[in-house]
Amino acid sequence: MRGQIFICVLLAATTYALPGSKATRSDITDCLSTAAVPQYLSGTSNFTQSIKPFNLRLPFTPVAVAVPTTVAQVQASVACGVKLKIIVTPKSGGHSYASHGLGGEDGHLMIDLKYWNTVSLDTASGIATIGPGSRLGNVAQALYSQGKRAFSHGTCPGVGLGGHVLHGGYGYSSRTHGLALDNLISADVVIANGSLVTASKTKNSDLFWALRGAGSSYGIVTSFKFQTYAAPENNTVFSYAFNWNETQIRNGFATLQDYANTTQPLEMNMRMLINSYSVTVMGVYYGSQADFKVAVAPVLAKLGKPSSTSITTKGWIDTLSVYAYDSLTTPLEYDTHETFFSKSLMTVAVNDAAMDAFWAYYTKTAKKVNDRSWFLIVDLHGGPNSAITRVPADDTSYAHRNALLKYEFYDRSYNAYPANGFSFLNGWVAAITETMKNTKYAPFGMYINYADSTLSANEAHTFYWLSHYDRLKTIKDVWDPRSIFSNPQAISRQ
Repeated sequence: MRGQIFICVLLAATTYALPGSKATRSDITDCLSTAAVPQYLSGTSNFTQSIKPFNLRLPFTPVAVAVPTTVAQVQASVACGVKLKIIVTPKSGGHSYASHGLGGEDGHLMIDLKYWNTVSLDTASGIATIGPGSRLGNVAQALYSQGKRAFSHGTCPGVGLGGHVLHGGYGYSSRTHGLALDNLISADVVIANGSLVTASKTKNSDLFWALRGAGSSYGIVTSFKFQTYAAPENNTVFSYAFNWNETQIRNGFATLQDYANTTQPLEMNMRMLINSYSVTVMGVYYGSQADFKVAVAPVLAKLGKPSSTSITTKGWIDTLSVYAYDSLTTPLEYDTHETFFSKSLMTVAVNDAAMDAFWAYYTKTAKKVNDRSWFLIVDLHGGPNSAITRVPADDTSYAHRNALLKYEFYDRSYNAYPANGFSFLNGWVAAITETMKNTKYAPFGMYINYADSTLSANEAHTFYWLSHYDRLKTIKDVWDPRSIFSNPQAISRQ
């Protein structure tokens, strides 16, 4: 389980205003009060708790915190931001690696959506209506208890639904059932002019396209509708631990890459988990152990004998619990925090030279970083049999349909993060990107749900949204021409 450190560091709040604004904290709190919007006042324990970042390395202080419970109060909050020319930031779960839910900088008007956590299933249609402040573990249990239904989403139970869905939503069922945003059929959104609109493939379709990959830049979602599926009950949960040297881990990576790119079946969801002392191949196969063993046999024959093996059959909720590393039930006052730096990478097949450089870096550099707790996850994201890849590349603003592999680099410190720590993960990513930058395998992508706070705005726009960014800018001009909804890496206007 990721360690928990309970520290609160607050910075002096200054209003992050749009051009021409002279608003103060009292101006915005007065506006919210006049509109009868509940809020947490600076200096109170509720305010302090609400702005406590998941990533303690990046504390930011909003100028005010609105805590609406109705659509009218969300609309009034946005209206106050517009009137006073203050950037408005919704926070659904507060799990952003770059503290985007706080604004990604000081002085935003933060709209805390923690009370928007209802889950309602229409058992006839299988359509679930869910609030953006719902936590993934609670959502999964509610859908199961109401009708033994599910939709594809991530593993960490405390993650808030809103940001997770609007920027992707990858998990252990994504190769089988797509990303969380692929299960989304409509969303109700408060936009910059204060209106509540519905976005779907048939209503405001340009906004719906943008929401599914870059949603926090366009408005505040007050309700999602998802098409659910019957929760699978015969699931094979597996893990194989290996004691590999540099050559073996390089060859193991090549084997898994080839598997993802050729015969990995739709039912198979698999990743490598790497840290300084072990390599584990793990995941979920949605089917029987007998079918799993047939599907995995060609891979195991090339990977060699594992040092330990675990293969079990579990129902849906128990399957989720295995990889939650915590209780699926998450309290309203979520209070988990860490100090870390994270990066991501999305690649198609990695060539031999990049494989050599990447795993040489692991052996010669990464394994020697022993004063912090780091890990690398490499997900088999795409390939010809992946539900993610089967969605047309331009169907959503999520820009990584052709990515075969998805990497999460996570470096956690139990004290202040060291100033020289950033070069560790930057160097590891560069082992691939610099080696392959002039090859057919470029350009490379990154996953905004593993937001890298060190990226410039231009870098973030390029890596997170690739060729979709120009269209996203055009849609931004239509729906939020004054950039009321923003953060340092958000979609900018034309």
